[in-house]
Amino acid sequence: MEIEKTDYKEEAPPIFSTWNQLYAFVLVFHALLITAFYFFTQAYS
Repeated sequence: MEIEKTDYKEEAPPIFSTWNQLYAFVLVFHALLITAFYFFTQAYS
C-alpha cells in the first residue's frame, strides 16, 4: 500500500504578510474591544 504525498503551497493571508501577524492583530483587537466595552459599561451603568 502506497501513501500519497500531497504538496500544497500555503497561501498568505489577505491583509498581513504572515499568519502570525494576522493572529496577533486579532488577539490585540479582541483585547481592545473587551476593554472598550468594559469602560462603556462602567460609564453608562
